[in-house]
Amino acid sequence: MTRTLVTVRTLVEQVRTHGRIELPADALITPAARDWLRGTTLRVETAPAPAAPAPTGPVVYFVGDARRPDVQTLLPALERSYPRLRLLPCNGHLAGLLSAVQAACAGLSECTQRRGVVVVSDGAPVCCVANRFAGVRAAILATPSALYGLIRELGVNLLILERTRLSLAQIRAAITTFVAGKPDVAPEIAAALAAAGGIPAPAAAPSAAAATPGNGACPCSRACASGGTH
Repeated sequence: MTRTLVTVRTLVEQVRTHGRIELPADALITPAARDWLRGTTLRVETAPAPAAPAPTGPVVYFVGDARRPDVQTLLPALERSYPRLRLLPCNGHLAGLLSAVQAACAGLSECTQRRGVVVVSDGAPVCCVANRFAGVRAAILATPSALYGLIRELGVNLLILERTRLSLAQIRAAITTFVAGKPDVAPEIAAALAAAGGIPAPAAAPSAAAATPGNGACPCSRACASGGTH
């Protein structure tokens, strides 16, 4: 946020125009202006600082071991790109990993606009646990070229990235593409899911107008779609 520069001229103009002095709480005051203020008998009022804008963009759940160098490298850029990033650290233990994945899946199942990313060495346990949650479609990215199909054909909303398969650059690029994509389920795959032992086909994302808590739809799609907060 840009700070307001206050000079002696600024102060003189305020007195001439308004008969008083009011400075922003975060004003950047020049040394000469500070000397001028010390010598004046006028009361100096401080305007309240403007409220910080609400974070925008999608909610992204990120599961990973925050002690690992690759995760430590990824996090600063992810936090800048996605202000609503929710870090769920697993601390290197399988129990901690699965607990973090369950927390992410609980959030994903509440809103179709949210995304989840897991960076791990072995994604099989994650995939097994995540796909038990209604509304969660998790998959392991085997190769970078498979990402489009996961997003546009399987409608994946929880992407599992194995560090044994992908380089750090590939992981970073995959996250960017995944979060920007719009998950969809191909009609033939939806039909197969519906026919497989009575498993219901994934529901289409509700419109913002229909997203009200009373009709069983996602109660926060409007906020997610418009970049609001939960």
